[in-house]
Amino acid sequence: MPQGHWQPWQMAPLGNDEPPSGEPAAARREQARRRAVEQRLALQQLRERTLADAQQAGHAEGKELGYAQGLAEGRAAAAEELRQQAKDVLEPLRALCLSFDEAMREVDGMVAARLGQVAIDLAGRLAGKALAVQPEQVQVLVREMLACEPALTGKPALSLSPDDLPWVQRCLSDELDAAGWSMQEDRSVLPGGCRVSSATGELDATCQTRRDLFERNGQWLLDSISVAPGASS
Repeated sequence: MPQGHWQPWQMAPLGNDEPPSGEPAAARREQARRRAVEQRLALQQLRERTLADAQQAGHAEGKELGYAQGLAEGRAAAAEELRQQAKDVLEPLRALCLSFDEAMREVDGMVAARLGQVAIDLAGRLAGKALAVQPEQVQVLVREMLACEPALTGKPALSLSPDDLPWVQRCLSDELDAAGWSMQEDRSVLPGGCRVSSATGELDATCQTRRDLFERNGQWLLDSISVAPGASS
């Protein structure tokens, strides 16, 4: 085997990026600069990717919130429009109902007034017929007038219809004489009524006077009935 210059082989260290100690310092600085540039690029890419992800997430969230807000506003607008439409439709009906109620109250008042007037007329006619059929009713009237306070003085004169005078003379002459009353015939007094006059006053219980009083009271009642429906509105 020939003899020459021999050196043992050594394996280079793994993962050692440092240039061999024999390389110039300029080469080492260049390599360090490149590594710094690569690190800055990697950091910049990471920053940009993070920013893009955040923007995308924010856009999606904003879009979802905007959709929800728009949906709520749309529903509110639709509900308001529906209420307005319902008001536009129902308002004329409400006015019509109020007018109808007012008309019905007026009709009720007129019907009540008419029925009341019929009742007054009928009662007056029936009262006149009752006195004609029951002439003894004049006896009740005369006795009530005798009992009136204060008592009439100055020789009171009792006026009676020609039909009632004989009846009263037969039934009440003693009572009238005791009270100092006189009796006289008066053709203006209808059967069933009477009138007594004296120096201190007059008591009128003729049929016409009583009927007038009855009608005035009835008219007052009718006026109260006709006013009542309007007062409740």
